[in-house]
Amino acid sequence: MKKKIVKISAVVILLMAGNQANAVNNISSMNDLEIVSDSTKESFIVYGNCGMCKRTIEGSLKDQEGVYSADWNKETKMMQVKYDQSLISLEEIKIKIAAVGYDTEENRASEESYKGLPGCCQYERPESK
Repeated sequence: MKKKIVKISAVVILLMAGNQANAVNNISSMNDLEIVSDSTKESFIVYGNCGMCKRTIEGSLKDQEGVYSADWNKETKMMQVKYDQSLISLEEIKIKIAAVGYDTEENRASEESYKGLPGCCQYERPESK
């Protein structure tokens, strides 16, 4: 009987510890949501061709402070970003994308960075303004 009580107590203790960990995780998630709720969402065109372009374009913003999400659609060429305007501007975001070889309507990648792209990623560039 004592062994059963000890086993049941151990299970209860483990369950309680798990619930406390979940509560801490939920609080952390709520804090993250508060940060994202203050974000700005913008869409703009980024020229590119393929899945590798998608990885590179989105990757150019991956660890950028103030950028919460970046999603590029290869069919529509539309980039959606969520970011904190107090930490980074839309212009700075577009410059970072151009730095890895991809043109936006306002920012043109350098010839060097464009030509450094793999062949499948060398899209038809719009005329420069």
